[in-house]
Amino acid sequence: MAYIIESVAFNTTTGIGVDTHMHRMFNQLKWVNNAKTPEQTREQLEGWLPRDYWAEVNVLWVGFGQETQQQKEKALRKAFACSRPVEALGLYKKVGMDIKKEAKRFGLEEEVTRVMCGGDGVSKK
Repeated sequence: MAYIIESVAFNTTTGIGVDTHMHRMFNQLKWVNNAKTPEQTREQLEGWLPRDYWAEVNVLWVGFGQETQQQKEKALRKAFACSRPVEALGLYKKVGMDIKKEAKRFGLEEEVTRVMCGGDGVSKK
């Protein structure tokens, strides 16, 4: 978290702050090679990701991870409303979200079907 605070509060970035959500996601996305701890994930990311992107990673991916792990209904609704909902749902699936299960849990099955079928009843995937 110190790297994230440093980046946001002081506009200085000396590392990538990896929380448990980011650690899990970056392994699922295969951005790191079987990292066992958040610290290993941070070290691997910093090894290949250009430093110019570290601040963006700190802000964007922490929020994304928290939403996809803890605020799943909010994340699904954002996917439905975005300009590329099929791709958004595909990303959620890659980071471990069970789209059908969560849609059912929140009463969003029709929205998932609409997005995945483009409104014509024919699956896009």
